[in-house]
Amino acid sequence: MGCALVLTGLFSQTQAQTAKFKALFIYNFAMNGDWPASDQMVITVLGDSEMITELESIAKVKKVGNRTMVIKSASSVKDIEDSQIIYVGSSKCSLMPIVASYQKNNPVLLIADKGGMCGQGAGIAFTSVDGKLRFEINEGNIEAHKIKISQKVVSLGISVN
Repeated sequence: MGCALVLTGLFSQTQAQTAKFKALFIYNFAMNGDWPASDQMVITVLGDSEMITELESIAKVKKVGNRTMVIKSASSVKDIEDSQIIYVGSSKCSLMPIVASYQKNNPVLLIADKGGMCGQGAGIAFTSVDGKLRFEINEGNIEAHKIKISQKVVSLGISVN
């Protein structure tokens, strides 16, 4: 039983570490995007409280250029307000086509927590390759939302169409 608790604790630490890395990736996506003029960089998280915590930690000490980061939580697609970035947690990834449809005319970067979601409308989808955190990127989906991401970011991702 003690071994199971240790393994559970290690798994929790690994999950927390992964959430930190994903939050840093999201911050870097924000820093390397071409966004409409605004005083704020609004990032909405659908269905992932751990990601909200990690992004709020970054927002306390960092800005995106001269923009204040504002982190919002949404429990459903209808709760999503104007945002520059929408992160869809793994428990809500089945909603990605609906999120993409609701946001089709908005300048927003859609990010999914699961690989393969670029085929469902995400611009970026986190995935794991050989145990390492990576991301898939669909430039067409990003451009359809009138957002530009730097070539540096594009070159680091796994291009999918």
